[in-house]
Amino acid sequence: MPAITNNSPNRPGPRLPSVAVAVTLAAACADDPGSVAGPFSHTPWTAAGPELRIGTVEGDPDYIFGPVFALEPGPDGMLYSLHFQEATVRRWTREGLPAGSVGRAGEGPGEFERPVDMGFFGDSLWVWDMGAYRASYFDLGGEFVGSASPPVAFGSLEESPPRPARPFRDGTFLGRQPAWSHLVATGELTETSVVRMDADGGNHTLLWNEPHEPRDGLALMDDNGVTGSFGSQPFGDDVRHSVFGEGLIVVERRAWTGEGEPVVTLTRIDLAGDTVFRRAIPYTPEPLPAERLDSAIRATTDAWHRDESGVTKDALEARIREATYKPAYLPAVGGARVMGDGNIWLERYSPVRSGTGEWLREWWILDIDGEPRARAHLPRDLRVMYVGEEAIWGTERDELDVEYIVRYRLVKEG
Repeated sequence: MPAITNNSPNRPGPRLPSVAVAVTLAAACADDPGSVAGPFSHTPWTAAGPELRIGTVEGDPDYIFGPVFALEPGPDGMLYSLHFQEATVRRWTREGLPAGSVGRAGEGPGEFERPVDMGFFGDSLWVWDMGAYRASYFDLGGEFVGSASPPVAFGSLEESPPRPARPFRDGTFLGRQPAWSHLVATGELTETSVVRMDADGGNHTLLWNEPHEPRDGLALMDDNGVTGSFGSQPFGDDVRHSVFGEGLIVVERRAWTGEGEPVVTLTRIDLAGDTVFRRAIPYTPEPLPAERLDSAIRATTDAWHRDESGVTKDALEARIREATYKPAYLPAVGGARVMGDGNIWLERYSPVRSGTGEWLREWWILDIDGEPRARAHLPRDLRVMYVGEEAIWGTERDELDVEYIVRYRLVKEG
């Protein structure tokens, strides 16, 4: 299997099948609920490609890598990919050729324990290490130039102050208060704070209070009311937020109850904690089918069951079924991100089906002021990680569950 497949117009190579270049969706199709609702009824943007595919099952070790946590083109034209298990950042040329790495596993300067996020401040690459609560900075040559590590106050379960979670360009940091799973599950913890803190770990500015409800996590509590098994609800509709250079995007996506107008509420909050805008986006609700609920419960049971646990699979499935949140209607969206093109992208919770029967992922696209701009229909199995003006970067997995880095061309309509 080749390590690179490049199908850009200026580079020769075998042509892969084009995906969704000219998709025609049936606007009134029963299998496409809500995809043309409200302000997103115009012709969708689509994706052509993949034009570039990086990775391999075996062979050259330069193309074998672990799960990708972040993916972003740099100001030098290189592509940067963050790999948690390897504790390193890989660099790739425009053609998908390996161009070295940045950082390595360790506890010293320029090394990472648990790197989970990265980005650029001008010509500087920053990498956030959750294990060390440290931001490390590198120049475009991959050389370590410094780090910042705000003091961390761990507190206790009863009183946990915010901990640094990533840097901002001006030298301050995002801070998040821990949301302990058992306290959320028992209803003892109903909100946690998201703040902006200085490099000394203090002088907090409250940006947002994140709400929590017991249904927001899948919890099988032990008799002591503290320990247990915790995971994500298959149909969870918790309130989510994402971080970008100028603040937060908050998405209120609670499932429709059958009363009032079904809307997704989008709020932008700046670094002073002020609300820039608040938008209510209408949509057409999609009922949760019983067979989809049953399938999710069985999948969770299979993932959680261990023969040595002493609990029968049937008994575990019964407990999971009881603990699973069962909304009458599905959430409208999964989450939102500010992409490299400067727009806010919201991923629809459920895939939609094209007029040719192909399942696709739908995205709603709004400008940075919250005004609806377009919608996009992208390959269902594409994990979108970065969108520029003309390209979509993400990852896909093959039949062996091997992950590849891919680039699609963004095709805009209208």
